[in-house]
Amino acid sequence: MSVPPPSVPPPAATPAPIVSAGPELVLALEAGRRGRRGAADHLSLSRSGLRIEHERVLRAPLELALGALKVATVDPGPARTSGAVGRFAVLRRLGPKAVIPESEGIVGWLWTSSGGSGLTSLCEDDEAPNLALVLAKPLEEALLRAVFAPDFLAALAARSPLGRPTVLGVLLRVADGFRAADGFKAWGYPDVLTDREIPPTLRRHLPTDRPADPALQGGLDTRAATSVAPPGFR
Repeated sequence: MSVPPPSVPPPAATPAPIVSAGPELVLALEAGRRGRRGAADHLSLSRSGLRIEHERVLRAPLELALGALKVATVDPGPARTSGAVGRFAVLRRLGPKAVIPESEGIVGWLWTSSGGSGLTSLCEDDEAPNLALVLAKPLEEALLRAVFAPDFLAALAARSPLGRPTVLGVLLRVADGFRAADGFKAWGYPDVLTDREIPPTLRRHLPTDRPADPALQGGLDTRAATSVAPPGFR
């Protein structure tokens, strides 16, 4: 008599990033050039989680658990750009503690002036973001329908290959980028984007990009081979 094979337990869930509680962070969102943003638009981070209020895009605050956020990175720069500009460089990771520095080449950008971004931008169409929040997993559609304005949600769905609204991360303009960088770092969030977090479909490119490919550059130099892990990855 045959015996059924032992059951296989389901794979363990990906652990949430380890976040160390820092001081409560409240960041005002920068007013658009046409003054469209509400005076109360802001982002806050506390033990209760991450909360974003944005009058034009959100009909209710977007509230997320601390573990929902994977990377928080700031790329300072003006809202108005000219020419081909990229924000939030995506670096090539060589190992758990080694990343090819941006000066040696990149694998793409999270946002460009010509290609926009695969993440959801809460900025005006002609504004460049200065804060990127990359999520550990896409937000549930039920949550999106509960908090996003219907017209904005319809635009998200129209840009999605599957025809359904998808939010993998959020781009914003905060009034104080340096305070944002220090604040998220105090909470222990990684602030460097690599090819491990950003798949090819979310990367944008510019003609002037220098590829982070050691094979094309005559082998990996000693600086890249001995590079130190960026803050948040130790």
